[in-house]
Amino acid sequence: MAFDVDAIRDDFPILARMVNGKRIAYLDNAATTQKPAAVLDAMREYYENSNANAHRGGNALAEEATEIYENARKKVARFVGAAPSEIVFTRNTTEALNFAARFCAGQLGAKRILLTEMEHHSNIVNWQLAAKSAGASIGHVKMRSYGKLCNEDVEKQLEKRPGAFSFTHASNVLGTVNDADALCKMAREAGAFSVVDGAQSVPHMKVDVHEMGCDFFAFSAHKMLGPTGLGVLYVKKELADKLEPIFGGGGAIESVMLSGTTFARAPQKFEPGTQDVAGAVGLAAAIEYLEKVGMGAIEKRVEGLHKACIAGLKEVGGVHVHGNGEKTGIISFNVGRLHAHDIAQIASDDGVMLRAGHHCCQPLMKVLGASATARASFYLYNTEEEAQRLVTSVKRAKKVLS
Repeated sequence: MAFDVDAIRDDFPILARMVNGKRIAYLDNAATTQKPAAVLDAMREYYENSNANAHRGGNALAEEATEIYENARKKVARFVGAAPSEIVFTRNTTEALNFAARFCAGQLGAKRILLTEMEHHSNIVNWQLAAKSAGASIGHVKMRSYGKLCNEDVEKQLEKRPGAFSFTHASNVLGTVNDADALCKMAREAGAFSVVDGAQSVPHMKVDVHEMGCDFFAFSAHKMLGPTGLGVLYVKKELADKLEPIFGGGGAIESVMLSGTTFARAPQKFEPGTQDVAGAVGLAAAIEYLEKVGMGAIEKRVEGLHKACIAGLKEVGGVHVHGNGEKTGIISFNVGRLHAHDIAQIASDDGVMLRAGHHCCQPLMKVLGASATARASFYLYNTEEEAQRLVTSVKRAKKVLS
């Protein structure tokens, strides 16, 4: 079946938005994606007809909300090849990675932590905080100049027997997709827990956490057509059963006495307080939408848009693209001495929505020798015409600013 991008675009109300009299070309999908009507409708339907406090009370609405919430968890688990008991809902990828860092550095006694030079700040700062509290040291795997991890340095660093190895599955700056299966296997053989940041990979490719062999895996709803404010942390069952919760409160307990508390089983013990049921409903609807279109079809579509845009940028001259984001639709680039923010501003005036800055990856920017890059990122509702509009904007920026 042909990929019907016009029909898909009709499902996203915001894509009709105009800026400066021009319909927007939304190319900032690595930051957050737009939401189809199916997701908005599912969340509205929940609030209008089933809203109650899940896992609380014995009334009909509360029981219905609980069933809806747990069915959403089952759908998320199936989407990434996990068991429902291994799926913990959080606020976002950042919170999920903070949980994993605390688990590893604190409760699991990691004395050395291994990261990479291409990590997002949410997979750096969290470990720095955890390491400080646990008295652990941190090492970093070097990156090749062309945007790939140095495999030799991975081996060298793992020989130092870290307690945890945390890395991005796909870089939000470079678009580079790391071989997570191989890296998790290497971590396991070195006796290290593996923590994977999947924020940029899950929206674009089929992920199976059991096949990957990771211990923790984090991602966000809002980068895959779902709502903001909901993240997911996969925790391998053997670990989930052993780990103590970081936060305490109602809903996470089996019994509470003044002398102490007995916690519920995973995942409930990691989810105290009132949960974002509507957010889980929205994520489940987003997954249904992605599965209907087909992850393989989405990946193929994004690769085609990426190639077309790269070809157009090459014709501009003086454009330097960092890394290879073909599979994730990410193009981070600089144009001669032009500042990335100026490029993004001119593109915005043309209705083309880019991202500019260090993308919460200042250590990576230092490796690249750039203070900032302009970044375009494509998703299933983008078109070849929008890719060409970006190229036209870059040409105009070069003419105006040079």
